[in-house]
Amino acid sequence: MAGSIQRIDRRGRPWRARYRVAGVERSRTFHRKDDAARWLREELVKVDRGLWFDPGAGEETYGEWSARWLGQLRGVKPKTATGYRSLLDSRILPVFGEVELRRITHDQVQGWITEMSAEGLSASRIRQARQVLRASLEVAVIQGKVPRNPVAGVKIDPDRPRVQRFLDATQVARLVAAAENHRDGAGLVVLLLAYSGLRWGELVALRASSIDVARGRVTVAVSVTEVAGEGVVTGAPKNHRLRALGLPRLVIDPLAAHLVTVEPDGLVFTTAKGRHAGSELRGAAFRSQVWRPALATAGLDPDLRIHDLRHTAASLMISAGASVKAVQKALGHSTAVITLDRYSHLYDEDLEALAGALDARFGDTVAAPRGHTHTEGTRQQPVPVG
Repeated sequence: MAGSIQRIDRRGRPWRARYRVAGVERSRTFHRKDDAARWLREELVKVDRGLWFDPGAGEETYGEWSARWLGQLRGVKPKTATGYRSLLDSRILPVFGEVELRRITHDQVQGWITEMSAEGLSASRIRQARQVLRASLEVAVIQGKVPRNPVAGVKIDPDRPRVQRFLDATQVARLVAAAENHRDGAGLVVLLLAYSGLRWGELVALRASSIDVARGRVTVAVSVTEVAGEGVVTGAPKNHRLRALGLPRLVIDPLAAHLVTVEPDGLVFTTAKGRHAGSELRGAAFRSQVWRPALATAGLDPDLRIHDLRHTAASLMISAGASVKAVQKALGHSTAVITLDRYSHLYDEDLEALAGALDARFGDTVAAPRGHTHTEGTRQQPVPVG
């Protein structure tokens, strides 16, 4: 591919360099012929090396682009898509909606982050907004709208770690009794969450056919999500992974008694309105009508969340001797690294017990190393070498 340089009848910039690529002609005018030749060489080198980028691309506004990007998303859960739309409407479009894609710069994005931080928005929410902007512009890069993603390298202050709250077995028992006093069957909901590690959406979607009472097994294949404007939406569990988990008899026995009242493929837990379709438990109603009153009755921390029963399940499993891999499978984490990252501190208290167990099991099998000293009474004697 070649280009050309022409002298044109134009004041101020009499030299024009031009070339054609991808069916489109590109040109530029210069005061001096040498400058035109230099620009043309640089452009042709970019084309030859695959580094050329159409300077006319990215003219559409971010608002126009984000609407198309959001409409083309695939494999995203409805609640996630709703969250993206919320962040776009509240945080991203007011700043970038009227800006052309090619005009969005790294400095603008960093300034936007700084403003949200100064406003007092949480680091977690800022990170979510940045991720939506970054993901949408990454697709723009792939489609040749912009040469690079201006969000790359933008810094955010780290999150303050959320304090994990755990209940011990005695506290769980108190909470179970208090919940049951507030609503029939609510105690079993608390008991199952505390000893299984199920997510709330997984428990709400649980059907009788997913429970094998004889083996003490529960198969987690679906989960429900409450989406604003759409109600309850059923989909795959988090990470899209089916998993099976075992339950102790202290959960299976009352669960088996409860299942006698449930249709073979009916929802295990429903609202007080009955066991017909559309009567799934709702998180907000359960929190206000059962959860918070039960916490007060049981004398527990009022800031305890339903999700903290999942942390409680991990704690109880680990205290019972479960391995990291077993806890990972029960909780449905995608990797054991996630499990260790969240719960490694719960294993620390086992270190002394582990050292003692190793001494008890293998202490008599290892002789004193040669060249070291041993103790005889209160006097140390050298061990002869050779």
